[in-house]
Amino acid sequence: NYHISSDFIETMMRNYAYLNTGLTLVYHGKKKKKKNGLLDLLTEATTSEPLYPIVHLKDEDIEIAFTHIDQYGEEYYSFVNGQHTIQGGTHQSAFREAFGKTIKEYYNKNGMELSDIRSGLVAAVAVSVQDPVFESQTKVKLGSKDMGPEGPTIAKFVGDFVKKEVDNYLHKNLEVADVMLKKI
Repeated sequence: NYHISSDFIETMMRNYAYLNTGLTLVYHGKKKKKKNGLLDLLTEATTSEPLYPIVHLKDEDIEIAFTHIDQYGEEYYSFVNGQHTIQGGTHQSAFREAFGKTIKEYYNKNGMELSDIRSGLVAAVAVSVQDPVFESQTKVKLGSKDMGPEGPTIAKFVGDFVKKEVDNYLHKNLEVADVMLKKI
């Protein structure tokens, strides 16, 4: 008396394909293969037209993608070691904080509100954490504070990456920076 939910399995396979670029997964003859990681996720998941091309940044143990759309609120897709953390956790919180702080510093506007910076933001963040600790048995929220026993905190690791890479990206892509400022 058991049942396998094909929708659940196909969603998991799609997520694994986003996180393992180039890997082909086959289930009941349906292939899942993604070439551009979290960029593909946001391209497929974003229901409104992005205000600027999706920004996709990647390094060892971290990958992020983001854009703004013409709406209010924030939308996040977060992953830890291939697990979809639908309730976020320390990595998502670190991304939200670092993104807001980086954008505020880039534009050098002290009066800029974090809620305005993140309004309309659609983002995906994936990290690889050594021995992750989740807040529940279902692994839907990361509770780990550190990247590993000898590693930096998750907040520092994600924050340093976002600050460096997003700031560099905006300096090299001034048209994106202009559109982002108008949205904010």
